Amino acid sequence: MKKKSLDMSGAMSAYIMPYIGVMTILCIFFLIEYADYSERLKKKNEERNESIAQTVKEDLKEMEDVKVEVLDDGIKVTLPSSVVFDLSVAKLKDSALPTMQKFAASIKKLDSRYLVTVDGHTDNAPVFYGGDFSSNWELSLYRAISVIDFLVKEGNSPDLFVASGHGEFSPLGPNDTPEQQAANRRVEILIRKKSAPSAPLAEVMARDQGAGIKAAQ
Repeated sequence: MKKKSLDMSGAMSAYIMPYIGVMTILCIFFLIEYADYSERLKKKNEERNESIAQTVKEDLKEMEDVKVEVLDDGIKVTLPSSVVFDLSVAKLKDSALPTMQKFAASIKKLDSRYLVTVDGHTDNAPVFYGGDFSSNWELSLYRAISVIDFLVKEGNSPDLFVASGHGEFSPLGPNDTPEQQAANRRVEILIRKKSAPSAPLAEVMARDQGAGIKAAQ
């Protein structure tokens, strides 16, 4: 009797087509879940940044011309140098200390997931010859360090901070008038959440499902 040959190509086709269909559906499902997760995470971060900004505005409301901006990844506080420093000096004004104490108390509420970068800036006027600083680079850096030193003395962790001095090389605008120079003399404080590797989608979904089960119980 002649043996019948198996039609392997037909069997493979019958198996592959449903498999491709299932995998396509699963891919679409995971893409939808990831998009939803990304949107919820973005909204949560925006709400957190808005909350921090509102608190900081309240802390610094007694200081003139202070600017608080909400960024995609945190907030930026701009302190005019004239409000917190005397000209060519890196020591905080005594008059600024009570307000800065309120700000320091709010910084304490941040956890280790945050990083606070303090950037010092000057105008293009040369530093006073024979003064405490050899360049605008040095003056801007010491002003940033002075802010951090005060915040740390108020009980904040040193691990939270980074200082940098930009001198006159990152101006907001030209230095053609005394008013423009005053605007360029500033300290910028950036409060951002540290970047971290994204959790796998499966882990995020499992966590969300677990939260849903607990809420239902």
